[in-house]
Amino acid sequence: MSFKVDQINNGSIVYIAGEIDLSISGEMKDIILEQINLNQKEHSFNLSKSVYANLTEVTYIDSSGIAGLIQSHQHAAKKGVNFYLFKVSESVLKVIKLARLDKIFKITEQISE
Repeated sequence: MSFKVDQINNGSIVYIAGEIDLSISGEMKDIILEQINLNQKEHSFNLSKSVYANLTEVTYIDSSGIAGLIQSHQHAAKKGVNFYLFKVSESVLKVIKLARLDKIFKITEQISE
């Protein structure tokens, strides 16, 4: 499992690779929440920033990983940050669709500038 964060014009991208299970889901959630906090909307006239969780290289995700993504989604909404699942791998997308979370998460293949 590895994590990397890149700053972009309108927020950040959190790159996640490997398997997301109970042993790593807490660390993943903490990294995403940190980026959400860094990009939170401080004033009503600020433009909303975005945090992208790049899941291209995630080969497996269990319920604890899904719970971490849900918590990240909820935290972002409270902080005025757009939270996207970005370039989701097929194996992760199957789990998300099976749980019908594709109706809740913003899933994208492109970064909005």
